[in-house]
Amino acid sequence: MQVPTDHPNVTGRASSNTLSPLTVTVAEACRLTGFGPTSIWAFLKNRRLEPVRVPGVRRTLVSYASLARLLSSPPNPPEPRRRGRL
Repeated sequence: MQVPTDHPNVTGRASSNTLSPLTVTVAEACRLTGFGPTSIWAFLKNRRLEPVRVPGVRRTLVSYASLARLLSSPPNPPEPRRRGRL
């Protein structure tokens, strides 16, 4: 039996021109952003990143869309330091 040549070769791996992933692991979020795991967990805790939990699975994933939003948003300028007592 001959394999038809008009179908693309399916290897099980995504090619580089496919869609973005829905979620990434915390370790992958660290690699993609350059932030450390402590920063990623802090962003998850204060809701700057959206955690994704799958029922029955003990793993926290990070929404790729929230990661892209975090990196594309302009940084908030720091508040000016006040001198003296309040």
